[in-house]
Amino acid sequence: MAKEKNNNEIKKNQPVWRRTKRILKLIFKKPEIVSLSGELPSRALYVANHAAMFGPVMYNLYMPVPIAPWGAYPMTENYASRYDYLRNVYFIQKRHKTKFAATLLASFEAALSIYFYRGLRVIPSYNDNRFIKTIRLSMNMLDNDVGVMVFPEDSDEGYHEVLTDFHAGFVELAKYYGKKKGEDIPIYPVYYHAKKRVIIIGEPSKLTEYTDRGMNRKEIATNFCQQVNDLFFKYIKDRPKLQPAKS
Repeated sequence: MAKEKNNNEIKKNQPVWRRTKRILKLIFKKPEIVSLSGELPSRALYVANHAAMFGPVMYNLYMPVPIAPWGAYPMTENYASRYDYLRNVYFIQKRHKTKFAATLLASFEAALSIYFYRGLRVIPSYNDNRFIKTIRLSMNMLDNDVGVMVFPEDSDEGYHEVLTDFHAGFVELAKYYGKKKGEDIPIYPVYYHAKKRVIIIGEPSKLTEYTDRGMNRKEIATNFCQQVNDLFFKYIKDRPKLQPAKS
């Protein structure tokens, strides 16, 4: 219960992270942000590509509304859990680093990443019966007008420019929200491209638009994967790179 309470607190004002964000914004310049549906609500579900390591950071720094992303639960636990996940899953499995390089990188990043994860308001994402904790923490964020961002892409073999598949956990969150609140939460597809330096936020839709057509959770997840990919093909693929700002 203590850990859950800690995660509930990360939505609140954090002066240290606020200063850290100012430094990060000097390093990671603001991308062009295009919303295809105008002003965004904070109480919404944003389904996005991960864009390797820095996607979650860029979304947190520059999305027009505050967000709390889902993240791998080992990264919200102790040093050993973070190190093991970073070395064996993130760097070796997903980034295809050598064991030597993965060990060095994981040793360093496991020590610092917990502070970034707290600042980013990361919600631990579980793939077992603890998933209800992910749902509860997500609902807490939404109730406090912090949007929830999910990266559902299948990244077991690494991160891809064109996404191959989506896991369906975000569908369960949307379903739970509807049952608890008696209304659908808007779900927005989002794509960030690091080289083109642009974030595209697509048109929202609602869960009942799919369930009323008889679509199951996997079919809904696949449909949103296509929506996110469509943002890449329609608005990013042939787009010239955004020139760095002079200031």
